[in-house]
Amino acid sequence: MEDDERTRARWFGRTERGLGFGPLTWQGRAATFLYVFLVLVAVVIYSSLGLTFLVIGLYTVGFLLLVAFTSDLMDHWPPGQ
Repeated sequence: MEDDERTRARWFGRTERGLGFGPLTWQGRAATFLYVFLVLVAVVIYSSLGLTFLVIGLYTVGFLLLVAFTSDLMDHWPPGQ
């Protein structure tokens, strides 16, 4: 029962097409769309190149953490379990 609930709660995971890893649910697709939208807005709005890279870097770190915690990537962390 617990495995079914964890599988159902995964927003990202392995896919059978494309890159082999991507959004599985509407929440994952919405998070990906929001990330791409925020990056595009940052490119257009910020005039300083350094500030643009900083903001995009922060968005990327946040998105990668979201992907890591809502997928099966953390199931075997720490190694050896």
